[in-house]
Amino acid sequence: MKFIITFRSKSLLITAVMILALSIQVSAAAGNHGTNRTNETYYSISEISEKLYNRKPKQYESSFAISPDAVLYKLRQKQKINLVDVRNPGDFARLHIPGSLNIPLYAVKTKVFLKSFPIVLINAGFHYSPLAAECRKLKDMDFKMFILDGGLPAWKRKGSPLVGDLFVLAEMQAVSPHVFFQEKDFENTLVIDISPVQTELSRQLIPYSRHIPVSAEPSEWFRKLNRIIAEHKNQPFLSVVVFNETGHGYDQSNNIFAGLNVNISYLKSGVAGYKRYLEDLLLSWLPRDSRIKTNRKCKSCVKKIEENIVTEIHK
Repeated sequence: MKFIITFRSKSLLITAVMILALSIQVSAAAGNHGTNRTNETYYSISEISEKLYNRKPKQYESSFAISPDAVLYKLRQKQKINLVDVRNPGDFARLHIPGSLNIPLYAVKTKVFLKSFPIVLINAGFHYSPLAAECRKLKDMDFKMFILDGGLPAWKRKGSPLVGDLFVLAEMQAVSPHVFFQEKDFENTLVIDISPVQTELSRQLIPYSRHIPVSAEPSEWFRKLNRIIAEHKNQPFLSVVVFNETGHGYDQSNNIFAGLNVNISYLKSGVAGYKRYLEDLLLSWLPRDSRIKTNRKCKSCVKKIEENIVTEIHK
């Protein structure tokens, strides 16, 4: 008889705990705005803070900009200049300017020998804000700082030599939502929506973009885009970021952009991917307890259930 009671106690306990755990999960799900398979919280457009998508106009410091032509002239004149590529070692090994040094951006300040001659920082040509911020610090430390306007893609357009795989230049055109978010406030960045129809999502999350849908007549589309770019031609660090709804089909427009003589980048995963990034960013700002879900058993609840079961058995 004692064995039967013990077995029954365990069975009731297991059943009760399973019901409790299920009810906790259902309650948590009901409290969310929406969840995917991994219980990640998603937000409607209206809940994404305006601080995330509104633009605060900024300008890069033009004094830091140096064109590929100016660098080539200095090299031809045998002037001493330090070309410092700040990309990661793997990307540098795949493609770089002959004679350039590969030094992480944070480590430039530790290379005292670089103070002797002007330094030209080099990257893929779009993510300028970290370089500009570091230039300001290094200038205060008596470094002579410049940033290669247009990066490696602009260097190649001038017909200047590169060592490595030239197909890497195409990879440089892809811009992640994270990098785009960091650069979106700069007026030097022109954002073009090439979707057939401008959606409410793109109007709200990227309100500063120009809608120029890909036309059936490529020459007319090219002229429209070229007129917009011409308005900003004198700005240093000019970049054009193109996006559509999903990030698919960029290859169809790449040939048309080739003749614009300006850096063209494509937003990965389009405006839909950018929305997911903003959702994740918003989630990361929530208090830690609000972001963490757990399916662990509540010790006090289990203890109470055990006490109730024992009481029922001994009645």
